[in-house]
Amino acid sequence: SSGINAEYGVRSYGSGLIFTTSLPPSNAAGAVASINVLASDEGRALRQRHRESYTILRYKLIEAGLPVMQCPSHIVPVLVGDPLKARLAMEQLFNNHRVYVQAINYPTVPRGSELLRFVATPFHTTEMMDYLISALDEVWTSLDLPRTS
Repeated sequence: SSGINAEYGVRSYGSGLIFTTSLPPSNAAGAVASINVLASDEGRALRQRHRESYTILRYKLIEAGLPVMQCPSHIVPVLVGDPLKARLAMEQLFNNHRVYVQAINYPTVPRGSELLRFVATPFHTTEMMDYLISALDEVWTSLDLPRTS
């Protein structure tokens, strides 16, 4: 049948279409463009704004009495300590406040260390962070989650 001949032709003469591990040109071009931005003044400014954003978010969460965990990166983890409440907090933040955050549970973290993982970007404003803090305050109260102070 012609279907079998077409398959034979692709497998025999077009193996690059099936078995390639190379990046498509568009992906390679995107990677080069990203590297060029990162190496530019714009990239340096974005990295500086990123550092400022996650530092501000961390400070605001701590100031609100939320149990912020130490983390050496730009990730700002907030301890929940219960898998069900972590999922409920994630759902309440999204359903009631349109805030998306990922709950992290076992086996990614040890049992009893469940958390919400926040990542502030260079484009998050202090107003957005204040909205998040207000939403978290409401969720923390509704779920009777522990605070640091």
